[in-house]
Amino acid sequence: MKLEMSATFQQELPIKYLKFLEENSNGVRLKNNSRWDKRIWHLMGKEALLKKRKMSGVGEAANYECLKLYTTVQQEVGMEFTAPSTHFRSVKLERVAKGFVIGHENGDYLYLDPECKFTVWAYYHDGGEVALISKSFTQLLRTQKPL
Repeated sequence: MKLEMSATFQQELPIKYLKFLEENSNGVRLKNNSRWDKRIWHLMGKEALLKKRKMSGVGEAANYECLKLYTTVQQEVGMEFTAPSTHFRSVKLERVAKGFVIGHENGDYLYLDPECKFTVWAYYHDGGEVALISKSFTQLLRTQKPL
């Protein structure tokens, strides 16, 4: 997997994802076809990724880094230092906080995990759980249906 430094986001990201952002400035809707997740994700364009969000009592972050806010809340309410995973072993909250959010649906987030070869994960905000969705952004685009 090739990576490229993004001047906008100040980090390395998969080339295929950066190309997607260039070609889809307003983002796209993507129907997930996995066995356990049949929802429609809204993949954000660059402007939406950079939009700031505030979480009362926690702070402010751009959409692409908003998992920092959610994992902070999880720690503050005494949740363990790992996020339970439906289809994988538990993942440390520290690792989830580093996730690069690429999309959302009904308050849940789709993100790239830089600590696991930029695999694609879902973060379910209600319970703080995570689930592996795809082995790469390229595979996600190949197996899902843009709407």
